[in-house]
Amino acid sequence: MQQSAPGYQKYLVWFILILLIPALFINLGMSPLIADEATRGLVAFEMHQTGNLISPTINGEYYFNKPPLYNWILLGFFNLSKQYSEFVLRLPAVISLLIFGLIIYATTRKELGRRVAFLSSLVFISCGRILFFDSMRGLIDLSFSMVIFLNFYLIYYFLTRKKYYSLFLVSYFLTSAAFLMKGLPALIFQGLTLFTALAYFKSLKKLFHPSHLSGLLVFIILVGGYYFLLWENTLEPEFFRRLVSESTKRTFVENGVWTTIKHLFLFPIDQVYHLLPWSLLFIFLFSKSFYSKLREKQYPGYLALVFVVNIPVYWTSVGTHPRYLFMLYPVLLILLVNYYSELKQEDRLYRTFWNMILIFTGLTLLIGTWYFLTHSIAGSGKALITYCITLAIVLTAYIFMYNKKDLRFELLIIILLFLRIFFNLVALPDRMAKTPQYEEKKAAEKIHSVTQNSELMLAPVSPASVEFIYYMSTARNEILRKEHGEFKVGTYYIFDDLNPLREGEKKIMEFESRWKKRKLRLSLIENPEN
Repeated sequence: MQQSAPGYQKYLVWFILILLIPALFINLGMSPLIADEATRGLVAFEMHQTGNLISPTINGEYYFNKPPLYNWILLGFFNLSKQYSEFVLRLPAVISLLIFGLIIYATTRKELGRRVAFLSSLVFISCGRILFFDSMRGLIDLSFSMVIFLNFYLIYYFLTRKKYYSLFLVSYFLTSAAFLMKGLPALIFQGLTLFTALAYFKSLKKLFHPSHLSGLLVFIILVGGYYFLLWENTLEPEFFRRLVSESTKRTFVENGVWTTIKHLFLFPIDQVYHLLPWSLLFIFLFSKSFYSKLREKQYPGYLALVFVVNIPVYWTSVGTHPRYLFMLYPVLLILLVNYYSELKQEDRLYRTFWNMILIFTGLTLLIGTWYFLTHSIAGSGKALITYCITLAIVLTAYIFMYNKKDLRFELLIIILLFLRIFFNLVALPDRMAKTPQYEEKKAAEKIHSVTQNSELMLAPVSPASVEFIYYMSTARNEILRKEHGEFKVGTYYIFDDLNPLREGEKKIMEFESRWKKRKLRLSLIENPEN
């Protein structure tokens, strides 16, 4: 493929990097939290309230589903900002995404060159699932995947240089960090990747080398040390069972054989959808030359093996979320971008790929136009924003189709970033107020205004969502606990509205919980004699 003019490339690179800022940060804190975000935030909030960094809790009761490292990171951001807003809670995930992109660039540049590295990092950041969902959420997976991907590369880096002590010490340190974020999946990635890499480089004997023992000791000291402290703090064996159940609940063990077989067929289709538009690169997977080129260089061959040995873990796991695969997405995308970079513009595969991209871009612009026409934004500030962004996209698309064909990749990335900015400024505010989480946030604010000078607790079986609990706890700046004893006079409680009013209870208001769509009520326990 022709090399683009250095001057044009330089300007486009800087323009893309500048566009990333408004694309990723405008209105980042606007949409209400979803359940997993609120869970991570609530654990960190309660750590802040109690000062106990070892034993995670929710509603003041032990929470063992995830180890605490990501909660410590969130706690640091809470302490620095002095607030618990959605923006602050999501900031670590967005920063992790940007660092992840830098890691993809830095590692790929060393092995495959600057342009392949730049495109690979931007293709990962701008794929549909990340650009229009996970980059807007305060979830653990981008940080976890960043650590796992870095480990993939450093295993290769140290093995090819025969630095075995560095290999095992660094890889088990990163595995420890990943384990303390998400548990057993970190060990699965380490075991499969390390064994495969050693076999690939004909170094399996190093499994029994003293350097491997040193790495295992690092893992035992860091992870074992934490769980020793947890046991000392809680004296609860439950965390061992939780550690295993969180890692096996999506496998055929729990879901059955037939459900798993169905998932095997749907899994690839789901990934095509989530990786759009860059999943159109999958067309290269049907070329024999793609596989022959994997053997020409060590690094692409290694990446291909890493992908092949790790993907079955999720391909066979029912209910796998796309975010669980974020460490494997760049592995596959690097291979595809690298193959694309070696095609010539007259190649049939090259032309087919860009014809598919042009069709996708045209459909996206049509859908954007439909959205504009079917939403009453005329005469508002949103209309001007829409006109400006639409003009920018059309101009970019024109250049994309008729000029600078050797820079089409960069131009398509610019279009995607413009679409995300449009989404932030126009679509997101429109969607925000229509979510059940938004209603729960408003309900929490109203309840806080009523109860802010009084004690508030949850009834033992109150099905309040974790999002509501987070908003309620942070508004009151105290842990919202469950009542396990006698109901106290003068205290407000949140009850399941299916349960009848009890003696001395005065109903104040009712609201709907997103979780199970149940009606809840706020009540005050009064002295029956009054």
